[in-house]
Amino acid sequence: MNNKSLSQLTKDYSDGKISQRDYREMRAKLVQEIVAGNATLKENKYTPPRISKKKSKKKKKLINLQNKRPLFIAIGILSAIIIILTVSVLTLR
Repeated sequence: MNNKSLSQLTKDYSDGKISQRDYREMRAKLVQEIVAGNATLKENKYTPPRISKKKSKKKKKLINLQNKRPLFIAIGILSAIIIILTVSVLTLR
């Protein structure tokens, strides 16, 4: 093993530096070494992505429009039906 970490193996595979078969073999060897206690693990220096406190107004408007669109369609259809019924009742009298 070239003392690679799993994240480095996945980066090499995604970049096309190693084939899928090689990646799987190297990954299996790495996992076996870790389980056996032969591999030294470095502390992961992962930093999670920052979460923005500001919410985009555009997203909020899109979500509201998507939620209200069926309501507007239903109101429009009901209004059309009421108008048609009212006109037909007035013409039949």
